[in-house]
Amino acid sequence: MQSIICFTSDFGLGDTWVGMCHAVIYRACPQARVVDLAHDIDPFDIRKAAAVAASGVWQLPEAIHLVVVDPGVGGGRRDLCVVTKRGSVLVGPDNGVLVPAIWRAGGIESAFSIVPAQLNFQLPLATFHARDVLAPAAAALACGVEPENIGEPVDPESLGASPFRIGYQEGEALVAEVVDVDRFGSVRLAISQEVMSGLNADPTHLEVSLGHLQMDVPFGRTFSDVSEGELVALFDSSGWLTLAVRLGSAADRLGIEPGSVARVRIGG
Repeated sequence: MQSIICFTSDFGLGDTWVGMCHAVIYRACPQARVVDLAHDIDPFDIRKAAAVAASGVWQLPEAIHLVVVDPGVGGGRRDLCVVTKRGSVLVGPDNGVLVPAIWRAGGIESAFSIVPAQLNFQLPLATFHARDVLAPAAAALACGVEPENIGEPVDPESLGASPFRIGYQEGEALVAEVVDVDRFGSVRLAISQEVMSGLNADPTHLEVSLGHLQMDVPFGRTFSDVSEGELVALFDSSGWLTLAVRLGSAADRLGIEPGSVARVRIGG
């Protein structure tokens, strides 16, 4: 099992929470290597966390991904370990935050509801499952414990719903939600390269409808394919189709927020 643990949360760095999770992991599995993927996600923002985790899985498919944005902690939802068809292993609450990462990793091979007693750890504190259940589970996996030995099998169809829907084809267009706006104001849509390639198209531009906006956007490989201040569509490091302004903010330019719905048609 891979010993890299990619850790995503809404904990911030001003309290003890991230450090305590690191300590629990290293105490249980000293050879584990923890990569802090993101901890400044807005509190309770499952959508943002799901987008970040999906990006992390796309870029580091061989890692264990520990994802903790958990408004329902202690309220009866399950703690999950999910093995994907492409080998990524996901650990997090059953509130939909793992589902987009599952999509990006090829779907579910097997899924388990973590049983704290099988981790040989203290009874979980109701408000801190990250420290008491999820981090120990990630550590056990990093040290070679098989997923079936830390929990009970669950039906993949029973997992909580994703906070957003993956892009889909409707007629000649792709329909997708805005899943994320990064710190540079780039607008990410729930359209993966796999979805785009399914259209068997080699676009030079995209026709994008977002609310009242109708745009013809050049499709590029990188931001510098357009002049400063111009809009470009591309697949960025997240693996999602992205609208960006070179040296500017597409979100500010277009007035777009996560949750907006776009229609994208392939131009010639």
